[in-house]
Amino acid sequence: MRKMEMEMEQVFELKVKEKVQKLKDLEAKLQWHHEQMKKNLEAQHKELEEKRRQFEDDKANWEVQQWILEQQNTSRTLEKNKKKGNF
Repeated sequence: MRKMEMEMEQVFELKVKEKVQKLKDLEAKLQWHHEQMKKNLEAQHKELEEKRRQFEDDKANWEVQQWILEQQNTSRTLEKNKKKGNF
């Protein structure tokens, strides 16, 4: 009886060790997956920041071009009015 009890305890301990090892392996896998996702998210964040910066630059350039065109149109209108004698 005692021998059977010891064998059962050994089997139990072995199963516990196996479960603990599986949990450790799963934890390591989850940690690796977490790190990969974190790196991916950081890369996406950098890419979005670069796109936002490029958009802001493009917007500023467009606004300058619009202002220049507006000034040119105003100058032309004033010149036309002067030629017509409206001023």
